[in-house]
Amino acid sequence: MSSRLPLVSVVIPTYNRAGFVTKAIDSVLNQTFADYEVIVVDDGSTDNTKQTLERCLGKITYIYQDNSGVSAARNAGIAVACGEWVAFLDSDDEWEIDYLAKQIKHAVAFPEITMQTANCLFIGLDGKTESYFQFNGVSSEINGKNYLFVKEPFCFVVKHGPWQVGSTIIRRNGIIEAGLFDTKFKFSEDFDLMARVALQGSFGLINENLVNIYRRDELNDCLTNQIKKNRLKARKSDEIIFKNLKKIENISDKEHRALNRLLSANRRAIGNLLLAEGENASARDSYKQAILFDQSIPSLGKYILSFFPTGINLTLGKWYFRLKAIIHIKLEV
Repeated sequence: MSSRLPLVSVVIPTYNRAGFVTKAIDSVLNQTFADYEVIVVDDGSTDNTKQTLERCLGKITYIYQDNSGVSAARNAGIAVACGEWVAFLDSDDEWEIDYLAKQIKHAVAFPEITMQTANCLFIGLDGKTESYFQFNGVSSEINGKNYLFVKEPFCFVVKHGPWQVGSTIIRRNGIIEAGLFDTKFKFSEDFDLMARVALQGSFGLINENLVNIYRRDELNDCLTNQIKKNRLKARKSDEIIFKNLKKIENISDKEHRALNRLLSANRRAIGNLLLAEGENASARDSYKQAILFDQSIPSLGKYILSFFPTGINLTLGKWYFRLKAIIHIKLEV
C-alpha cells in the first residue's frame, strides 16, 4: 500500500441520517478524481447510522463522538485529515461526479488561492431549484464568466453571505491558521470560518452547479429550517459573529467598513422582525443601532417609520420599498 498522502481530505459530518449518508458518501466514491480520503464523523447518532456505514468500512475513516454539533464534528475530521486540501460535504447532500476534478483543476490553475467554492443547487421538497450564487448575489459579480478570482476575499465574503462550506475546498493549513470552526455558533458557522479563512489568502469561485443541496423531510430540522423558526435568534447570533470578526487585529479599514455595513443591515433586519411583532420601541432602538454602524438611507428611513403605529408603518414601508425598486429600475435603464 502506498504511503503517499492524499491531495484532498473529504470531511462528512453526520447525525441520525442513516437514510441519506450513504448517498452522500457514494457521490464521493464515484468521483472521477481519485486522490482523496473520506472521513465520516458520526456526531452521536442514535439511529442505525453506524450499521448502515459498515458497507463503507475500508473505503472511509469512521469516527464516532458524543453529540457535540456540526462544527465540533467537522473539527474532529480536520484533526485527522492528511490532505493538502479539505473538502466538506453534509451528509444529506451530493456532489456531481466531476466535482473534485474541477475543483482541483482550477486550484492548480490558480495556485495562490487558499479557498475555492463552486456554485450549487438548492433543491426543495417540491423539486424546485435555486442557484446558490443567485441567492447570495454572486451571479451579478461573476457576470457570466466561468471563474472569478477574488483579490479582496474578506470584503467579498462579508458582502455576499451566506456561504455553503459543502461546495468549498480550503487548504488545510489555511483552516488551521484561521482557527477551525467556532463550536459556540449553531447558525452561520460556515460564514464565520470562511470569513476568517479569507484573511489567509485569495478566493476563487467556479460558476458551475457541482453540488446538490437537498432540503429533506426528516425528523431532525436542517439548519435552514431552524433559522426560519428562530429568525430573531439567528440574527442575534450573526451579530456576535460579525462583532467578533471586527476584533481581528489585522483587518484593514476597508474590511472594517464592510463589516459595519453588514452589521447595519443585520440590525435593520432585527428591527424588521421586532416591528412585525409590534415591538416598535425595540425596533426603533435596533434601527438606531443600524445607523450608528453605517449611516445609510434605508436605516434612517426605517427609524423614522418606526414612530408610526405598526399597521401604518408596515403599509408605508411597503410603499417605500416599491418606490425604491422603481427608482432603481429607472436608474438601471
